[in-house]
Amino acid sequence: MRKSLIIIALLFGCISLNAQEYHINLHNAGTVIYDNSVSDIHTIHFEGSQPANMIMQAGCGITTFPITAFDSITFVQQEPPAGDTVYIIYNGSSVNVVNPFSDNGVTVSTNSTNVTVNSTMANVPYIVSGSSSNGSLTFNSSNSFYLALSDLSLTSGNTAAINIASPVAVTLNLRGNSAIADNANSAINGTLYAAGNLSINGSGTIQITGNAKHGISVEGILTVNSGGTIIISETDSDGIHGSSDLIWNNGTLVIVSAGSDGLDISGNITIQNGDLTIHTTAESQRCVKVSGNFTMNDGTLNMTATGTDGKGIKADSNVFINGGSIGIGHSGDMSKGIKADGDINITGGIINITSSGSTVLESVNNQNVPAYCSAIKCDTDINITGGDFTITLPTSNHGGKGISTDGNLTIDGATMTITTQGDGATYTISGSTKDAYTSACLRSDGNMSILSGNITLNSSGTGGKGINVGDDSHTTSTLTLGTTGGNDDDLILNVTTSGERITISSGGGGGWPPGPGQGGDYANPKGIKSRGNLTINSGTVTVNCTQNNEGGECIESKATLTINGGNIETYSKTDDPINAAQNLTINGGTIYSHSDNNDGIDSNGTLFLNGGFAIANGARQPEEGFDCDWNQFKITGGTHIGTGGATSNPTQNVCTQPTLKINTQPGYAIQVLKSDGTVICTYQCPTFTGGGGGGWGNNMVMLFTDPQLQTGQSYTVKYGGTISGGTNWNGYYTGNVTYTGGQSTNVNVNSMYTTVSAGGGGW
Repeated sequence: MRKSLIIIALLFGCISLNAQEYHINLHNAGTVIYDNSVSDIHTIHFEGSQPANMIMQAGCGITTFPITAFDSITFVQQEPPAGDTVYIIYNGSSVNVVNPFSDNGVTVSTNSTNVTVNSTMANVPYIVSGSSSNGSLTFNSSNSFYLALSDLSLTSGNTAAINIASPVAVTLNLRGNSAIADNANSAINGTLYAAGNLSINGSGTIQITGNAKHGISVEGILTVNSGGTIIISETDSDGIHGSSDLIWNNGTLVIVSAGSDGLDISGNITIQNGDLTIHTTAESQRCVKVSGNFTMNDGTLNMTATGTDGKGIKADSNVFINGGSIGIGHSGDMSKGIKADGDINITGGIINITSSGSTVLESVNNQNVPAYCSAIKCDTDINITGGDFTITLPTSNHGGKGISTDGNLTIDGATMTITTQGDGATYTISGSTKDAYTSACLRSDGNMSILSGNITLNSSGTGGKGINVGDDSHTTSTLTLGTTGGNDDDLILNVTTSGERITISSGGGGGWPPGPGQGGDYANPKGIKSRGNLTINSGTVTVNCTQNNEGGECIESKATLTINGGNIETYSKTDDPINAAQNLTINGGTIYSHSDNNDGIDSNGTLFLNGGFAIANGARQPEEGFDCDWNQFKITGGTHIGTGGATSNPTQNVCTQPTLKINTQPGYAIQVLKSDGTVICTYQCPTFTGGGGGGWGNNMVMLFTDPQLQTGQSYTVKYGGTISGGTNWNGYYTGNVTYTGGQSTNVNVNSMYTTVSAGGGGW
């Protein structure tokens, strides 16, 4: 609050200032992060507690500054008194000069239309206008000065068009429509070159052509406050090349064609506002290349990169996106939309990326290594707490990644739609060793946490995955969905895959289960896959895998899968909807898991049901509702229903809650009641829609457990009747339910596992 009061006091103190003569500057650690004329500012107000942000409306734009983004504010005189100005006017093959400071240290000399200014005077204003097709302008000054380009058309015959050779601070004002170009033989690095700091203001337009190298080259800090337009039509190298920082506060930039990078900045880039459009075509070039950090707070940044291994944004350090709109289209093979060697932190903004290039095999240590075309790629950690993302990888992008990191990925509050359509492919690593690369919407080598947000992932190519965490080199990488005790509405996650699996090497023969050498090696499509542990704490998670062949599991952990909460619905046409390699534990949540041709919920290791509510529908024998391959099956709590042609049997000596194994028929209505008539369960068994092993018959097993089942009590099981009324959730009825017709049988529960016949055979 103290900072805001100081700002208000300063602004009121400026009422007596001549608004045409003063600029407002915001500073952070000695660097000017915002510079604009007082006359251009319409309103300033504050939002949030303490407050959090200062909102400044200047010209046609609105800029938001977090209060923590600046530490001081000053007002500086930017224009000299009227009349005290040096005028340089080009007239084709001649130059007219008006120099009122010739006796005060300012010398303007001409050699045909090549003009050289030498000055020892501070804050001299220069206005340059006219036209010449063979001229140049060079400044040698020991002090800062002001330079205005007013409808200037200047093409150099042998050097830079404008060369500010002295390392002093210069304010450049754009007036009217100007155009400058250098000569291809110029030894200066830019058509517009500044050896010191350069601030660009004004509402005019300038078009720049760089025939020798860069369009604009600045050794110091480049600050753009202009409400005008900078057009860099063509360059031999970078559109804008900076040896220090670039701060873009306002104005329009259009880089039509850069021979190298669009923006190449050795320091940091900060975009506060403005409208920037950048296009590059050269191989391995970047629309935006920054050696330090890239920060975007507001404005619009649109980029296209068509070269192989091109980048939209390439940061050698970190990327910070807090607001604004970013649009990227990159079509070169193994290209990247946003690439950071450091972290990527996104708190807001609109991000729209189309990645239509493909994967290239690169030779590394005599082995082929895939280099992917990815929308967002990071070498360390990605942290996303806001923003609206639309990422598309069309069919041309084979094996590409939507968001990918070598480190950790955290998403906590974003709206995200990611679509990958390209197929995966097999390749030879070296010798006879083969592997396959596949697409993924979200990919991390480290841990991934998706805590909140509204996220839709769709992967339709062969072997494609919605979420892929870890690999054979990162076997302990974990995936966490939702927060402990969190609201399920805070995370909406929808995942769909439809591509078939990729055969890397075929198996040796039939038989079930497959023996050694019989299973084959495949790159399987997955909805959600974690190489390490996978934990679901909360959220609304919906996963659909519609492959016609095996491999399309909805949620899979190659270690331990733990479900503590959430609303989870999974459907797999041909494989296990929910699978864990070592242990699967359900402590809470509401789960519906259905497979047409495999188990409903499957653990290749142990299976623990401690709480929650789960319905698991498997296929005909030998498939099961709950399957744990004869490993320990412990039930201690929750309401759970498993249907299939068979079931794994609970391990009685570790169970504390009884279970009924009800042998029945597909499509039968089942109702379980206490001896006093209290209804415990009313369930409509599904029908078998898919396969299962041949010749196993059509009987159904319903495994049922509920806290109301107790040993030493008798129960009635009704079957073959009709259910009406109530509320139906995937066959489970609650509320005002009526059960009519059918038959019934009584059963005494004297152990942790009791079998009852309800119109079906046994398994």
